[in-house]
Amino acid sequence: MLEMPTPSSATDPEPCLYSQAELEWQRKARAFAEAIPVPEIVACDRENTFRRDLFEAACRQGFGALPFPDTYGGAGGSYVSFCLVNEEFGRRCVPIMSSLGVHILCQEPVYRFGTEEQKRKYLVPSSSGKYLAAFGLTEPGAGSDTAALKTTARLAGDRYILNGTKVFITSGGAADYFIVMARLEGAGPDDDPNGARSITAFIVERGFPGFAIGQKFDLLGMRGYATCEIVFNDCRVPKENILGQPGAGRKVALSSLAKGRVTIAAQCVGWAQGALDGAVRHLKQAHDAGLVDDNLNGLAYLLGELGILVESARALTLAAARAIDRGESDSLLAAMAKVQASDAAMRVASEAISIVGPDGANPDLLLERIFRDAKAGPIYEGTNQIQRLLIARQLLK
Repeated sequence: MLEMPTPSSATDPEPCLYSQAELEWQRKARAFAEAIPVPEIVACDRENTFRRDLFEAACRQGFGALPFPDTYGGAGGSYVSFCLVNEEFGRRCVPIMSSLGVHILCQEPVYRFGTEEQKRKYLVPSSSGKYLAAFGLTEPGAGSDTAALKTTARLAGDRYILNGTKVFITSGGAADYFIVMARLEGAGPDDDPNGARSITAFIVERGFPGFAIGQKFDLLGMRGYATCEIVFNDCRVPKENILGQPGAGRKVALSSLAKGRVTIAAQCVGWAQGALDGAVRHLKQAHDAGLVDDNLNGLAYLLGELGILVESARALTLAAARAIDRGESDSLLAAMAKVQASDAAMRVASEAISIVGPDGANPDLLLERIFRDAKAGPIYEGTNQIQRLLIARQLLK
């Protein structure tokens, strides 16, 4: 008789690979995710609405500042723990998954480069869910190339004046503050033709004069995250809201994105696992109903290949997260994990829908949602094409 793993056993991490504290975070995340009824998950996607209540509930559970010390309201957990949380949220398509990842991404530069006053002002309320953060980097003509930014900042007395537009900002329509990269006018040296060394990071609050929410995006996937444009029209930012040193914005952005790519990898592992779970459930039900034989009507080979893809992506993501926890954040390993996991998510989601057949289009099964969401994986926080080039450059050094 054919025996197949249950969805829960398929997603349980090996105890020998994780500490008890990390496993506890994984269990908490699974319980949180599974407590959200599927119709609510489907509604957020269909109506493209952000669930602030779920975000605040997640923060009350400690997810909102998990990898930061309790000095600033964090839970003092490992980055591996945060990846396990993201995997569980991705597997279940929790509506706040991406917003939570970006929220942590934004706290990272404040924690690393911010003044003590900035840490107290922004990190503590971020941990509780009082503040939601968003990352303002991507522009209409500048995505993976951070040196191509057009948003400008000029010093005028005790304030900086920002002008420009950012696009595809996750949580942008709901966020309370933004980590924004802008080019500081008059700051680039003569030997810096692209002006990369003039890029500066700012903390911009939603209520600052000259700040506005622009177009709201109705996307194929990744819906329900209040994704939008943010516009700076002579936006006045207090001088004390510069983050790090003038001209150090590219360093601030890239150091944060290196960790962010590991978070993306964990989310993608979750998508892949969720899709694999759906295919396994379908085949087991079909077998029990006598519709497929013990060889799964020839699908056993494909199912085995998909299982290998999921586990290989999980292993590479774990290695990248462990490096972060050792204080050895590795941009090469992070890029590899992001590419492997996002490619795996796309492949597994696509094949799972083919295995399930017409029922794969049923929103209640979440497979088509995973398929649409997973398409973002190879694109955002550095396209996989760019990541492969960066990997090659590292290998050729």
